[in-house]
Amino acid sequence: MRDIIQSTARYFVLIRAVTDIKDRARKIGIDNIKTLVEAGRSITEIYLEDSSPDKKMQKRREANALIEMGITPEEIWEELIRQMPELKPIIEGKDDYIKNEMKKIEAFVKGQ
Repeated sequence: MRDIIQSTARYFVLIRAVTDIKDRARKIGIDNIKTLVEAGRSITEIYLEDSSPDKKMQKRREANALIEMGITPEEIWEELIRQMPELKPIIEGKDDYIKNEMKKIEAFVKGQ
């Protein structure tokens, strides 16, 4: 029973995080995201630039909670693509871009 509760909590936290990212992505717009990715501009940096220090602190706490639950940035990307399949063609074949985004997310979480 405990495993089911933990699994459900983990999935809930993942969905909550992805919903926030998805809402922000829709606000930016798919065409703008495509342009940014093609130009090599970090979506993570853009997301953080528009955030207040308090919002950044909240996001860092939320990211740490994800890590504590064993949720990886890769899982977040996979769930985001599952929920927003229109992003898949934009990032297909952009492995270096995705790796750099993962590094930026990890640096943010670590407070760097």
